[in-house]
Amino acid sequence: MSLDLSRWLAEFPVREHCLYLDHAAVCPLPRSVAAAMRQRVQEQEDEGHLKYHEWKHHILTCRHLGAQLIGCKPDDISIINSTSQGLSMIAEGIDWQEKDRVLLGEEEFAANAAPWLHLESRGVVVDRFRQPDGQISPDDLADELTPNTRVLAVSWVAFHTGWIAPLAQLSRACKDNGTLLIVDAIQGLGILPMSMKTLGVDAVIADGHKWLLGPEGAGIMATSPELRKQLRPILSGWQNVQLEPGDFFLQHAEHHSDGRRFEPGAANGVGIAGLAAALDLLNAVGPVEVHSRVETMSRLLTRILLAHGWDVYSPGSGHPVAGIVAARHPGIAPKEARRRLSERKIVCSVRQGYVRFSPHFYITKGELEAFDRILEKVGL
Repeated sequence: MSLDLSRWLAEFPVREHCLYLDHAAVCPLPRSVAAAMRQRVQEQEDEGHLKYHEWKHHILTCRHLGAQLIGCKPDDISIINSTSQGLSMIAEGIDWQEKDRVLLGEEEFAANAAPWLHLESRGVVVDRFRQPDGQISPDDLADELTPNTRVLAVSWVAFHTGWIAPLAQLSRACKDNGTLLIVDAIQGLGILPMSMKTLGVDAVIADGHKWLLGPEGAGIMATSPELRKQLRPILSGWQNVQLEPGDFFLQHAEHHSDGRRFEPGAANGVGIAGLAAALDLLNAVGPVEVHSRVETMSRLLTRILLAHGWDVYSPGSGHPVAGIVAARHPGIAPKEARRRLSERKIVCSVRQGYVRFSPHFYITKGELEAFDRILEKVGL
């Protein structure tokens, strides 16, 4: 069944103000997501924590719908505050041994570089591999794996160009080498199909404020049971240790073995309410339909830019695409191009010298046809 897009357009009031092609930065909130967050605030304002047990349903929604989206079990899901937090908990939680190494691309976003580079102070060696325009070659990468490579850390989708990491091939190489595969999924989760268990990925981490259509400060992390057994919780609190019901004294800290292992204390309740509503919206639209729409709009956007003489550095025909289209105009600097587009209420970003466009599923063909005409009018 094809997607009835008209059903969903009213969810995005941002359309009344601009053409929003910047989901790789921060998403505009859908109406239902903002409403869920306002309701959560209102309830606490009016009644304190009387609806505490009802609020727990938001967490359960995030676990179950997040698990469906990632392809794992709800018990594998942890609610996190950011991608950086999730990656750091994994990086710091591993029991590093002498001569252990981490393999990391040269063009990784800082959030997926800082947690691993920080380990150098503990004697962990971080090897960097070439990643031209964010692309990863499985054959080249296999040559970079050493017997001491403990972790391969990759972004599922390159933040600056949109190239998609070949996770299936990378996972096979990692398994053959005894290496953990840790995936920063923030630029892919919500628009690309993921099957963590089938792929054999050890961890998937993503904040909710880009393609998941949620607020900042609320995200999900999925870890395999095997990885959790290896990870020492670096944060401990009353929520991630085992307590008898109704008893809040603690004599021994025995951490949970499921995803709650990495949830030490009070959570961002307002953000989680929004994230639950966002995941519910994506589930209602349909992950397959969302992926198809984003792919179609990204390819149309690419064709429009090429027709205007832009150089496009994102995946083209014959390659899988995510939602990022990165390009340069042959005669206009990226920041100037963005300025001209901004004056016409077109929202995009500049990253690493590229103008980066990133449409979500609700962008229409008619809106991109208008974008085509505007490029001509502003000399782009």
